[in-house]
Amino acid sequence: MARIRAYIQLNKDALLVNSSNPYYAKNYDVYALLGAPNLLPWQWEVWMKIEPLLAPFVSSDRGKPTVRSSQISGVGKESRSIAFGKMGWDSKSHLRWTHGSPSGALEPSLRRFLGMEAWTPSWTVCVKEHEAPDFYFHLLRAPHVQHGIEPLFGSVLVVALTAGAPVARRDDLRSAMTAIATLLQSPLAVCKRRAWGIASGSMGGFRDAVQDLGFGRGLFREEDPHAKPISLETFSEQWSLLQA
Repeated sequence: MARIRAYIQLNKDALLVNSSNPYYAKNYDVYALLGAPNLLPWQWEVWMKIEPLLAPFVSSDRGKPTVRSSQISGVGKESRSIAFGKMGWDSKSHLRWTHGSPSGALEPSLRRFLGMEAWTPSWTVCVKEHEAPDFYFHLLRAPHVQHGIEPLFGSVLVVALTAGAPVARRDDLRSAMTAIATLLQSPLAVCKRRAWGIASGSMGGFRDAVQDLGFGRGLFREEDPHAKPISLETFSEQWSLLQA
C-alpha cells in the first residue's frame, strides 16, 4: 500500500492534467466504521461474513478490482514484509491475505496484519485515466493502544462508492454498511458525502484523500483515539452517524 501512495504521489502531475475535471474532485458516499476489539475482519471467519455484503459494489465497467495487503512476519530485526503477489477481489485472493483461512499457505508464526486496500478499477488504471476509483475499500488494524489502556476498537473500515452510481446502488451500500456495523458490533459508524481529496495550493494539488484517511492520525482528531470515549468528536472531520 505504501507503493500505491508513492506511485500516485510521483504521478500527481498526471492526475491534474485534466483541470476541468480534477482527479480529486470526484464525489463519493464515504463510510467509516470502527469494529469491536474482539471481531477482527482480517480473520477468515469474520471476513466471510463481511465479504458477501460488499461484493455487489466492487464491480465497475472501468475495470476489475485489485487488492493489496500489508502484513509482516517475525519480530524486531527478523521482521519482514509478506509478499502476496497479484491479488483481486476473489476467493483465491481472500484465502491468501486473511488469517486462519482453510488454505493456511501464508500463515507464518507471528504474522501481523497491518492493512488491506481494494481499488476498482485498479490504481494504475485510475492514474492512466486521470480519474479516481469508482469503489474503494480500506481495512486497517486500529491505531496502537498505549500500555495500560483498554482498546475501544480493533479495526477501522473505510468504504467509498462514487456518488455517480445509481441511487438504488448507493442506498443498497448504506444498508450493507449498516449490516456490517451490526456484525462488527461497531462502537461508532459514520458516513458523509465527500470528494476524493481536498484542493490545496495554487498549482491544483490536493490533500487528505480518501485513501489517506486510515494512515497516521488520518480519521482521528487525537493521536490516541482510545484515550477518550468514542463519539463524533473522535474524528477530525465532520461526519454523520450512520444509524441516526
